[in-house]
Amino acid sequence: MAMARVFNHWFSSRKLSLFLLEQAMLFCAAAAGAALWAGPRALHSHVAVGLAVLFTALVQACLYAADLYDLKVAQADRGSGAKLLRAGGVALLVATLAVGAFLPSLPRGAVLGAAAGAVFGAVAVRYLLHLVIGKPSRVLILGAGARAQDLARSIEQDGEAACELLGFVEAGKQEPRSSGRVFSGDVAHVAERLGADAVVVACEDRRAHLPVDALMRCRLSGRNVYEDASFSERVLRRLPVNQLRQSDLIYADELQLSKARAFAKRLLDLLAACTLALLAAPVMLVVAALVKLDSKGPLFYSQERVGLRGKVFKITKFRTMRTDAEKAGAQWAQKNDPRVTRVGKWLRLCRLDELPQLFAVLSGDMTLVGPRPERPVFVSQLTEAIPFYALREAVKPGVTGWAQIRYPYGASVEDAKNKLEYDLYYIKNGSLFLDLSILFHTVRHVLLGRGAR
Repeated sequence: MAMARVFNHWFSSRKLSLFLLEQAMLFCAAAAGAALWAGPRALHSHVAVGLAVLFTALVQACLYAADLYDLKVAQADRGSGAKLLRAGGVALLVATLAVGAFLPSLPRGAVLGAAAGAVFGAVAVRYLLHLVIGKPSRVLILGAGARAQDLARSIEQDGEAACELLGFVEAGKQEPRSSGRVFSGDVAHVAERLGADAVVVACEDRRAHLPVDALMRCRLSGRNVYEDASFSERVLRRLPVNQLRQSDLIYADELQLSKARAFAKRLLDLLAACTLALLAAPVMLVVAALVKLDSKGPLFYSQERVGLRGKVFKITKFRTMRTDAEKAGAQWAQKNDPRVTRVGKWLRLCRLDELPQLFAVLSGDMTLVGPRPERPVFVSQLTEAIPFYALREAVKPGVTGWAQIRYPYGASVEDAKNKLEYDLYYIKNGSLFLDLSILFHTVRHVLLGRGAR
């Protein structure tokens, strides 16, 4: 599989290749454009390099904001180029305005040349996308029942074009058949005939129907063989509870939190929370005034939430709902929730209502990155309905987390189960590297108002 692992976290090597090759192409094309249009005598080399760095950084930032490093989105956009044109247009506009405002003495030809070069570089890389990223891994699923169908659906929805699903191989006569291409016979022969790169075991009954000899032949012929749970962890960056066994976690070395990592995580929490609280202080004063002017009631609201090892603590946010929002009892937040005030809707979109949680991070009840804290009444219900849900209490709850940036806001038991799968991935594979990655992605989600409700 075209996946790499850094500090326990899996990421797509095809996506990394796209980013690095595109970066090199943008830089070279922008620098060459600046030098050619301005003329080598009219332009110093360091100016061309500076313009190339500026245009490269802005173009890639806008491509990232437009999800064009999601290979599935990038391939879909390749035909029309609509997202690419919008992202490139915004980047060029911002870069040109910045140069005009702060470096007005630069030759116009150099700026126009760098812009033209950046456009050419981005278009060239996206046009040759299939050559840059290569082909997806060809995957054959051993199993043709509900378990295999769930895996196939997850690959289609969340695989980011990392895999091409070839079909299913029946693992037992009594196994219900999946929709799609279903093959019978020896899985090693089927994999050879179809040119599969990997076989994923998703049988309903592995003890009775696991063809060990055939799978060993697959391994000896150079094909990877995965269990469905480990495949999902590697490719989908989640741990599906329907595929997970307790032994997958009991024997996982990654679950152990070292003293060094605990110290580094706490240090990051303190430094980041203090910095953000100081920077956000003027914003919080404005928010406080808006909340009080918009509707009657207290400035803040507090709720009990479940934290580390089941400890109940109080979470504080700026009030975004009417004071009678829960007169009928605890409820899930809904899309376009009528209980939300006018200012509250805007605060939720920008996530400004969550700024007071920084003080919960400083007190140690929460951390910057971790599973979202849930209310005790919902925890009781979800623990009974969803396997492994109680494992969320193995780590501190966070202001942001892997589930928050990978899955939209949840308002049902099914949503809670899907988010849990990402939380379990974080609990098993968490590291300072993954925390920093989540914080980086969170900035985009906040700026673009994603996942708010």
